Amino acid sequence: MALVSVYIPTRNRSGLLRRAIDSVLEQTYAEVEILVCDEASEDDTPEVMTDYMHRYPGKFTYLRNDTPQGACRARNRCIEHATGTYVTGLDDDDFFHPQRIECLVALYETHKPSFACTRFKYFQDLLQVEPLRERTYPAADLARGEPLTLPALLYANHAGNQVLTELSRMRELGGFDEDMPSWQDYDMWIRLAERYGTAVRSRHLLSFVDDDRSRARIRNSTKRAEGSQRFMAKHAALMSPDQQRNHRNIQFVMNRERPPLGEIARNFSVGGYKSTMKVLIHKFFGVAIG
Repeated sequence: MALVSVYIPTRNRSGLLRRAIDSVLEQTYAEVEILVCDEASEDDTPEVMTDYMHRYPGKFTYLRNDTPQGACRARNRCIEHATGTYVTGLDDDDFFHPQRIECLVALYETHKPSFACTRFKYFQDLLQVEPLRERTYPAADLARGEPLTLPALLYANHAGNQVLTELSRMRELGGFDEDMPSWQDYDMWIRLAERYGTAVRSRHLLSFVDDDRSRARIRNSTKRAEGSQRFMAKHAALMSPDQQRNHRNIQFVMNRERPPLGEIARNFSVGGYKSTMKVLIHKFFGVAIG
């Protein structure tokens, strides 16, 4: 079995970090190493990590920054120290279904894609996802996936915030772009698909993303909009006019804007019609979706 490196950036979330780490330790795929980069936490994170390293010798690599350098740099530090054949990641407030890594490796080794991913679900209440977390899928079914092409990815991030790929590929591309204020994950997936071809996605929902609105999150901040603008500028040469129109609609949605009807009409996107519908719903009904 090939070793899978799992990187986890963290800062002042020791309780949630335990949940994230435990979800990796509970994986049905056993050959895993866990790399945690601590962004100068002021809580008991160092003690939590000491406990894990004592109980699971050789399983963990614990890195600590003396000052916060950002989750993107923390991810890259983990990637620099990883030793696996494959690499995937987990944010400290999210967690995996027990079969996620088994599924990702099966997808990758069966389809030979640029990267492998699964479906994911945002949640605010654990009760929403516990039934999904407890489902068990036949091993033979985990290798079945659907192609995720570069044109599809250029419309929207259908891969989520974590994928699995070869560690050598992530390093060859220089890791995550630390100049991006957000959307570093989306930017990385585009670069992987551009360099190495079509990706593959499982039909199963095997990743759970905590969307607690009470905590500071990039998706609730102005960094998200700034990241989307830099993403468009960086990848404009790859995008069709329809994809560019779709991303302008995505920006309207993120910024909670109600543009004039003429502007909405000019940015109507055939391939990204869902974003157009979200803009229209917000303009006429005041309901912000996404």
